[in-house]
Amino acid sequence: MNLWYGRGGLSTTRYWIWKERQAEAQKQLWTDEKGYYFCNIVTVLPEAQGKGVGRALMEEVINQADKEGVWCYLESSRKDPNVAIYEKFGFRLAKEMDCKDGEGENSQITLYCMLREPRPVAETVATE
Repeated sequence: MNLWYGRGGLSTTRYWIWKERQAEAQKQLWTDEKGYYFCNIVTVLPEAQGKGVGRALMEEVINQADKEGVWCYLESSRKDPNVAIYEKFGFRLAKEMDCKDGEGENSQITLYCMLREPRPVAETVATE
């Protein structure tokens, strides 16, 4: 983990590249006129992981979205294990988005864009 830029390595230069690519992805993927719950920057400190904090945060948003019949959207900077974790909540991988700000091994990150269709309230995610 890069302590200055965080786990995703999102430098200031890369941030603006990411915002441009994010706008492209959202224009392509956000097609429902009701709008989307954007699960933006959901993170749990390492010392609090494994205690259900992340699950509680996600379920709060998902349950509200289901009540309103609204899709959820998120972007993850890590494929493993995040994509599989979000799939358990009903998200599906919709797009992989490369953000590159130069040449070399550390000049690119991939963001994984995921969507979750609203479910009838009776079908909300059960805890595993």
